Amino acid sequence: FDCLYTLGMCARCLTFPTAEMSEAVDRCIAYMAQTADRGITFDAGASGDALLYEAYSDSDWSVSHSTTGGVHCIGGRAISASSKRQVSVALSSTEAEIMAASYVGAEVMYTRGLLREMGYDMSKPTTLWVDNLGAVELSKRRESSQRSRHIERRFLKIREWVAEGNIVVKYKNTKDNRADLFTKPLAPADFDRHADAIMGAYVAP
Repeated sequence: FDCLYTLGMCARCLTFPTAEMSEAVDRCIAYMAQTADRGITFDAGASGDALLYEAYSDSDWSVSHSTTGGVHCIGGRAISASSKRQVSVALSSTEAEIMAASYVGAEVMYTRGLLREMGYDMSKPTTLWVDNLGAVELSKRRESSQRSRHIERRFLKIREWVAEGNIVVKYKNTKDNRADLFTKPLAPADFDRHADAIMGAYVAP
């Protein structure tokens, strides 16, 4: 999971690779070799929130196509993650965030169905954490507004799932939004904090 953003960005240049991307791949391979024993660690003795399912979504608002990042966690540990380029150019950070929330929300609906088939109680809505207050408000309001009327309906799908009670969108500060790991390069301290949170603290051999 910790290399997902780098691999996603390099994958965009497969047709016309550059020297810079080649160096990035070499650094990524070296990092994976150095941390080969790193993996996701679940606490077998945990109780209470051990089976709590929640998700995080984020985006890096760009002048071109932004990147959507999402991670799904059970008991605080990642079970699924993604880092993908958005198909539409966003006109604001709020638009990019609501598009990301709708994409991750679709994965939430799939995972909720899967957990339900496995016998887990999914009567309560799943929390989707975002770090943009505008996106939180857009997820709750279904009326037209100047900042959202131009957005394609499929990018506002999250509103329907919120109205149905399947998902509740809540705000979380960027420093605690685990999906930040999958949208942009981070400082080493921030990278390690998010990676440790969704995978378990790593101790170098």
